[in-house]
Amino acid sequence: MSKQIIIIPAFNEYYSLKKIFNDISKKFKIIIINDASTDKTKKFLEKNKIENIENKKNKGYEKSIIEGFKYVAKHYPKTKSIVTFDADGEHNTFDLSRILKFYNSNNPDLLVCNRTNIKRNSERFIDSIFKAKYGINDPLSGLKVYKTKILKKFFKKFKFKYFLVDLVILYCKRKYKVLNLSITCNYKKNRKARIGNQEKANKKIFNISKII
Repeated sequence: MSKQIIIIPAFNEYYSLKKIFNDISKKFKIIIINDASTDKTKKFLEKNKIENIENKKNKGYEKSIIEGFKYVAKHYPKTKSIVTFDADGEHNTFDLSRILKFYNSNNPDLLVCNRTNIKRNSERFIDSIFKAKYGINDPLSGLKVYKTKILKKFFKKFKFKYFLVDLVILYCKRKYKVLNLSITCNYKKNRKARIGNQEKANKKIFNISKII
């Protein structure tokens, strides 16, 4: 049984995904959600016999993550926690051991790994109002650790609009133990937003303020 499983949603991020997998696969159990990538991702997964979920059509970030949650719950029911990790190379793989050590020592229901160097203004805006209301930084972070037995309680309440910030809100409102741990990200110049152009991305992020 894997105590922790890392799920990585990926859409056309072959080069960074390959590096991430090579960096951490010897230490951690990994499941990739390939969101109908058109690059070399599928070939890489098949060649290396990497456990994955293959979306036949592009479903987007939120639905891919949720598929990963449900897959782990079904196929690895004794797993204690699920880590979400982005495939774009912005998270530092060397942080994982520190993160899981902190998680195992403090035993939160949800650990949000908050970025200390958030670049996008819209994300900093959401960060500030979320911190003011719930005392938690950076609900938009893609690097989180969920206690599996608590996460299962929310399977029927998942939404698909807000990068799962609505899920973090549920944890906070129901008084589950939610903690932060600071991380630094490697931002890429001219990186294309995974939900479309920058205007569309910012609009979607700003809309999160309506549910906080």
